[in-house]
Amino acid sequence: MFEKTNRSGLIIYLYYNRDAKKLQEYGDICYHSKKHRYLQLYVPTGELDDLVERLGKERYIKKIRRCHIQELETPFVGNLYRTEENVII
Repeated sequence: MFEKTNRSGLIIYLYYNRDAKKLQEYGDICYHSKKHRYLQLYVPTGELDDLVERLGKERYIKKIRRCHIQELETPFVGNLYRTEENVII
């Protein structure tokens, strides 16, 4: 059926918004900010280093940053509601 593939995110800054269509062949575009001219692209983790090197040579890309969301700890412990007992003054 479906297999889960590990993906990593890239934040890619563009010179022009019209070049975002060219990046659809590399991975899944999750978000595109037309005002700030960047997009978030998810690619398979195994191809990440080769892809960053290839995309770095393209003339329409200003800068590439990696997303570090996989490095964040996700098991949250504690209560999210504020009461007088757990408020630190």
